Amino acid sequence: MHDIAAACRMSAANLYRYYPGKLAIASAVVSAAQRALLGECDAAIAAANPATADRLTALFHAVIDGHRRQLKQAPLLFDLGIKVAREEPAMRRHFLDEIESRILRVLIGGRDCLPSFFNRLRTDAQLILVGCAPFVLPWMMSNEPFGDPRPRVEPLLSALVAGLDLEPHGKVAESRFG
Repeated sequence: MHDIAAACRMSAANLYRYYPGKLAIASAVVSAAQRALLGECDAAIAAANPATADRLTALFHAVIDGHRRQLKQAPLLFDLGIKVAREEPAMRRHFLDEIESRILRVLIGGRDCLPSFFNRLRTDAQLILVGCAPFVLPWMMSNEPFGDPRPRVEPLLSALVAGLDLEPHGKVAESRFG
């Protein structure tokens, strides 16, 4: 903490006012990088073809491209993200929840839906996230055990989406979820 404070041209006591330790500083840095990546994901979804599989493919391509870019341009930040994910399960869970919420928004597609349909789509979003975990988890991207993941995203998501029932059953609710 003394070295970090010196590099920031402040006292260690002042640094401790903002961060209780190195892990808190690392978490703040990684959190900022995650927010930037999620912003890229949102932009990719918005720019994609409106078909569900195309929008999901754009989401996961954005995650893959973001991890690859970070691995190439800022490998220490990439490694720090992996270490923080190990030490801070809540931060890891938050990132996965954010990806899941984007999957769910794509599945909902701006429709109004009853709670039962929303819950079914939420379960589908969780299944898609589990199926696409190798595209989301940085430690999988660091060595790409299955080779280049980009060509595998679209066929996997097309198959997953084809197996989903994305049509509500019953009357559409008036309230909007998402």
